[in-house]
Amino acid sequence: MLNRLLDDCFLSEFQSEVIEVEEENGLYWHALRETIFFYEGGGMSSDEGVIANHPVLALREKRGMLWHLLDVKLSGQVHLSINMHARFRKCQIHTAQHLISALVNQVYHTEVLAHHVSDEQNDIEFNLKSFSEKQVSELQILCNGLIRDDLPIKVFYPTHEEAMKHAPLKRLAHDDLRVVSIGNLDYNPCGCMHVPSLRYIQSIYIMGYEKTTNGYKILYQAGDQLLENIDKRYTVLDEAGKALALPHLYINSGIYKLGNEVKALSADLIVWKHKYYKLGAADLAKRFPHTIFMEFDDIDVKSLSQYARYIVSHYERIVVFVAKIYDSAQVVIAVSSTLEEKADDLYRRIAPVLHLHGGGNEVLAQGGGAWHKNLFEQIKILLTAE
Repeated sequence: MLNRLLDDCFLSEFQSEVIEVEEENGLYWHALRETIFFYEGGGMSSDEGVIANHPVLALREKRGMLWHLLDVKLSGQVHLSINMHARFRKCQIHTAQHLISALVNQVYHTEVLAHHVSDEQNDIEFNLKSFSEKQVSELQILCNGLIRDDLPIKVFYPTHEEAMKHAPLKRLAHDDLRVVSIGNLDYNPCGCMHVPSLRYIQSIYIMGYEKTTNGYKILYQAGDQLLENIDKRYTVLDEAGKALALPHLYINSGIYKLGNEVKALSADLIVWKHKYYKLGAADLAKRFPHTIFMEFDDIDVKSLSQYARYIVSHYERIVVFVAKIYDSAQVVIAVSSTLEEKADDLYRRIAPVLHLHGGGNEVLAQGGGAWHKNLFEQIKILLTAE
């Protein structure tokens, strides 16, 4: 089903007539005498827009006609309006795909395997045996050079015989044949919408490439999409630059310096933790001659177990630490290896009663569960009861 109104990507306003309506789940499918709405295909998504100021919710093909889904039932003459920004962006991306594919095909004698489009980036997969950064640069220069040359883009409706004269090696349909050409560079069957000449693409940026099972995938952005993504990334860079108090070009140096400072601070933290453990352990050993019970609300799980392990390795003690970490409880029991009591035995004594999960070995056992304000006292009672 070919629609010659789609040959002009700038045709975004149109007057048509409703010829048939079908109701479905409280919504209405409208078939029009003519339409300027593009229905998804060839890697290009459907147009967005309104009919008589009502948003078009979906499109579908049925019985050789394009149907438009609305939330109201319309009749007679209606006005169609397309979201031109969304359409133009898609046309730029699709025409850019044709241009990149034609150049890669001519220069490297390869074929397109797949094409994918997204808001952030697009990709074309080729059955290339190899690809490199140098080729990325060359391809981008070639693309943008042709954009500056502003090669025309034309839409043809040739017979099969006429098309075969221009593209004898291409797989061409025998009916409903629509061909899009880019100057003398490319002659391709395509049912999608395109910009009228290459200058409307504005610019192409080859973002890189990826190895795939069947070849290589070339990543690209084009036109308005490229400008929008530059704006997004510039905003992020601007925020990062302000946070680091550095111009954009020196952000990497700032991040590297910050990373080194974090490493140095982490090393200092380990030293100060060790000093804290040493002083704290000595104090607790004086205060608790046998079992050390302590409750914390300002310590992480790793530090809790490290502190307990340090104490029992330097003093003949049983250590029972309980910490509130957000809305959960963390319990650590450590026992000096010279004592008869075993950490895992003590933990098993309290875990079922207090619904704690976890476990351990003879020297250290730990786990967690739900926090409540009487948990610490309950643990003390359970472990000190005869």
